Amino acid sequence: MLNQIINADCFDIFPSIPTGSIDMIICDPPYGTTQSQWDSVIPFPLMWKHYERIIKDNGAIVLFAKAPFDKVLAASNMKLFRYEWIWEKNKATGHLNASHMPMQAHENILVFYKNTPTYNPQSTSGHKPMNKAVTRHTSGVYGSGRESANNAGTTDRLPRSVLYFPVVNNDDPERIHPNQKPVDLFEYLIKTYTNEGDTVLDNCGGSCVTAIAAERCKRNFIVIEKDRIFAKNGQLRFNNAPAVLF
Repeated sequence: MLNQIINADCFDIFPSIPTGSIDMIICDPPYGTTQSQWDSVIPFPLMWKHYERIIKDNGAIVLFAKAPFDKVLAASNMKLFRYEWIWEKNKATGHLNASHMPMQAHENILVFYKNTPTYNPQSTSGHKPMNKAVTRHTSGVYGSGRESANNAGTTDRLPRSVLYFPVVNNDDPERIHPNQKPVDLFEYLIKTYTNEGDTVLDNCGGSCVTAIAAERCKRNFIVIEKDRIFAKNGQLRFNNAPAVLF
């Protein structure tokens, strides 16, 4: 099943995945915030039973959520919950409620693990230097003169907990799922928590973004999607995804 998009209920597939064989689980599970059939919440106790068996002891479990579902999801396994990222979006939603509450421009990304996982900080470069080097210019016997300051220090920045990635627009021809996430965001997270050749599992495949991101990052993947139409369209999207030259 390695490097396949599987159209099935994930609970039918989990038993066939070997114990401790998965380096990272990344999943955008249903939030249960709509009446859509695909948005039915997965039973947490059963989900964690399988997750904890198949994930490696140093593997990361990275799950998307937004309020109020994020609180319920974190509380469903406080033993393994460690921290969260915030995905800041370029577009907000909730215009109909804007008169009595702020519009929503972010989602939460919850990180769970047993032991410290692989962590490859995705530093960014080209920032303004944070430090200045001060040079004192002296003259005369006792030295009286001027000082000059120059930019110094690295222009690289380590990751912060807020990640900015544009959303997938409704009119984007690549959009095949109502809750589709950007490929670049999944690539960022996969590179952060795995190394080349590792195996990534997504048991709620949706638009199959994990398959595309994993292949681009030279990782193996197992993507499971229960809905037949989403799985079919996701497979077509994966087949037509442009290759990335390394």
